[in-house]
Amino acid sequence: MAVVSDDHAHERFCAEGLSLPASASPRVITGDEVRQHNGRGGENFWAVVDGYVVDATDMVNSHPGGLKKLLTTDAPGVGASGKAFGFSFTRGRNAHFPETGKSFHEGVQAFLNGRGEPFLPPVEVTFSSHGKVVILGQLQS
Repeated sequence: MAVVSDDHAHERFCAEGLSLPASASPRVITGDEVRQHNGRGGENFWAVVDGYVVDATDMVNSHPGGLKKLLTTDAPGVGASGKAFGFSFTRGRNAHFPETGKSFHEGVQAFLNGRGEPFLPPVEVTFSSHGKVVILGQLQS
């Protein structure tokens, strides 16, 4: 188990394993598109968490590590999987506090249960002290 300590989110909140309802059609986003939204020069900042692409622009100024720390989330070796785009709130050395992992898990569930054409609509997930992320779609595998 990769939980760092008791004050980190439990792996049961990992959103990567949530089932996609048959009626759900999330937008599929490439790694190249994620890299284009790197937060530099006033651009939006996108990241991947548990395989879901999020717009984390709102967190850039409120996250304790700022953009520099957030930019590392998509780098190989940083996330739980050791591969590019392997970041997780619930697994690996960068696991976050339980409420963060739980909030994101619930946000992904809401995203997957949404209804929209041709894709599921984005869903906002708010973190009490560090702003919000908007779930945009899934990373192309």
